[in-house]
Formats: sequence, structure tokens, C-alpha cells
Amino acid sequence: MKEIVIVSNLSCAVICAKWALDLGFSQIRQVLFLIGGLLFGPIMLLILYVFLVNKAKKEGGAGAKFF
Repeated sequence: MKEIVIVSNLSCAVICAKWALDLGFSQIRQVLFLIGGLLFGPIMLLILYVFLVNKAKKEGGAGAKFF
């Protein structure tokens, strides 16, 4: 069971770092989100997802259209 949690948080950390890169955050913030993803996993993904949706909404992107 421990291994599943470790792999899950590791994958969350990688995705957090990638999304932080896509959002144009500085390298320090990217590392902070990477560490946050390792420690808190899905919570950090949710926070970054909200940032991504808000960015898409401002730019008129497809990610902000729900219907």
C-alpha cells in the first residue's frame, strides 16, 4: 500500500511541475509546486487546475468552456 501512495504522489509532483511550467511560473515556484505535489499530491493538482482554468478563461481558451 505504501508503494501506491509513493507512486501516486510522485506522479502528482511531476504533473504539478509540468503545469507550473505551462503557467509560466518562475523556477522557484515550479520547485515549490513539485515539493508540494510530493507531500500533498492531489490537493496541489486541484490548486494548479484552478489556475489553468482561470488562465484559459482570461485568454478565451477551450479549457474554460464547460458546456
